[in-house]
Amino acid sequence: PVLHASSTAIYVDLDGWCLGLVSASATRVPCALWSRVADLAVLGPPTVRVQDCELHVGHHRANITRLADVSAPAVARPASAALAPVVAPVPGPTLPADGRLVPAHLDQLLGRGPGLTPLGDDVLAGWFATRMAAGRPDLALAAVLRRRLGVTTLLSATLLDCALRGETLPQLAAWLGDPTPTTTEALLAVGATSGAGLLTGARLALTSLAIERPGRAA
Repeated sequence: PVLHASSTAIYVDLDGWCLGLVSASATRVPCALWSRVADLAVLGPPTVRVQDCELHVGHHRANITRLADVSAPAVARPASAALAPVVAPVPGPTLPADGRLVPAHLDQLLGRGPGLTPLGDDVLAGWFATRMAAGRPDLALAAVLRRRLGVTTLLSATLLDCALRGETLPQLAAWLGDPTPTTTEALLAVGATSGAGLLTGARLALTSLAIERPGRAA
């Protein structure tokens, strides 16, 4: 089943996991095939099938030429430039000053906001991917999130599943590796609010890491 089709992205339901095909200019989400085609409309009507581990769109087959590493880079310690105030107008109550999220925050954020990836989910994706990149995942909270993924869109749930494994967009990965004005601007340019949500979540996670005792089990 096709969940979304446009000139820049096609997303399909692959047995409860969202698989994407994105154009050369689209955001390279970790659950998608990254095409070199500039306009996916040239593929014709988005009738999609998976056959023999291959993705077919209309009469076209997606040929896989290489695999990309979508893991966020290791974060040893929060850089001062990464601990600026959060930037996204997130739904619900004010986010915690110490950056620590609890199950109640999942209720306030998960599925909140418009679009295929609601803003609240983007905040959570940034938080979980950053914690994983730092080698300090919150396993208990991750387990709670996994049980609640059904309340949001399938694409967003899939991207959250990726974040729980430390997989993220190239723009967030670049910012985590080097939080400069240039990488910040590039991240904020992602989507209408997705980049801002990811940045907010990442900064919250880094704040939580900065105040936790080293070696504390999450």
